[in-house]
Amino acid sequence: MPKRVDHEQRRGEIADAAWRLIAERGPDAVTLREVSAALGVAHGAPAHYFAGRAAIVECAFRRALDDLDARVARRAAGLSGVAALHVFGEEVIAHTGTPFARVAASGPGPAAVLAEVTARWRTRLAARFEEGRRAGGIVAPAPDGVLVEQLLALLHGVQALAEPGSGGAGTSPGSGGSGAAPGSGGAGAAPGEVVAAFLAELGGGAARVGTAGPGGGPPAAGARSPGRAAIARGGADNSMGSVDGSVDGSVDGSGNGSGNGSGNGADGFLAFTDVALARAGDRLPGTDREAMALVLNLHRIAGSLVYDLESTVHRPAGWSWSAFRLLFTLWVAGGQEAGRAAELCGMSRAAVSSLANTLAAGELVRRTPAAGDRRTVHLSLTDAGTDRLVAAFGTHNRRESEWAALLGADDLAALNTLLVRLARAAHRADWINRRT
Repeated sequence: MPKRVDHEQRRGEIADAAWRLIAERGPDAVTLREVSAALGVAHGAPAHYFAGRAAIVECAFRRALDDLDARVARRAAGLSGVAALHVFGEEVIAHTGTPFARVAASGPGPAAVLAEVTARWRTRLAARFEEGRRAGGIVAPAPDGVLVEQLLALLHGVQALAEPGSGGAGTSPGSGGSGAAPGSGGAGAAPGEVVAAFLAELGGGAARVGTAGPGGGPPAAGARSPGRAAIARGGADNSMGSVDGSVDGSVDGSGNGSGNGSGNGADGFLAFTDVALARAGDRLPGTDREAMALVLNLHRIAGSLVYDLESTVHRPAGWSWSAFRLLFTLWVAGGQEAGRAAELCGMSRAAVSSLANTLAAGELVRRTPAAGDRRTVHLSLTDAGTDRLVAAFGTHNRRESEWAALLGADDLAALNTLLVRLARAAHRADWINRRT
């Protein structure tokens, strides 16, 4: 009698083998033939468990990130604030041979996975930053939301630029390995110094970036990075404007600093926009500064608003911002074919498919074959999904009201009018690329 094999166990084995291939040669190395060879099974056997190579890569990526989260949870147990941030940073940069951004760029499935996990990280990191401030370990006046984005960008950057090493990169999901030991002098040493410098500067410490000390410990000497200190301070001393690393508060070397970086930490949010406008106008004559300001300001305020709503309303409700968008769309428009739901949400089909699977597992969304075409999935809210969406939306709308109250009634009405006008004009313009 053939040996009975647990379906999920075999899927896990396939995903582990795929992640080892990704770590060694990148996501393009994952093919049914290569995975079969790595497992020592007949060619095509993985096809019994996955729809194709894209599904294998997506599953392997999700398992790797879930395993990373589990390692962080184990190592950070009992820690808070900056200490917990150090643990998170060490675990991310341990994957020096497998840049997450590269895996995400290999297809819509992995991209949706990274977006979902990054949203989860944002919420957790925000809590760590809040703990750090309460404990006095973080004194940077830049908003926590900005600092969270800086840390995520820094981690992805040093991870992608680091030399692949023997630790971390090849760690299989589910193996429980933690990659290269922090400060071991191996592949993760230099990235570790960079992250440590950033975190030290949050507390006003004179972090140094240089050669690791004996035994891979802290560097004995090196130069402080004024550029990063300026970013962490968020414009508290006007050095946010010093993109090139100068610390005299000037934008162009002439002492003409930006107005919003004039020493008030509360203005740090807008400091980079001011600097970007000034620097682009100086270096690229003819730059349309008004158009540039429109895009920069819309992007930054939208990002801050979404982060605030997700961290204060939707994560506590048990879902991500993207999940809320799908639930809200189905509540407003009623049941929809998955492709149409993606169009209404402004998301890709792959992202909606991944979200729908997660929400269906939580019994919030119902997935049924569409009438007349069983290849198409129809999405609708369950009764539980409707009840939870309605309950969460009350909190969501109260938070919206708090944001709206930052403007007077006349300004709010004018802003809404202008945004609608811009949206309608963009819809009519045939030269604008739109998600399909």
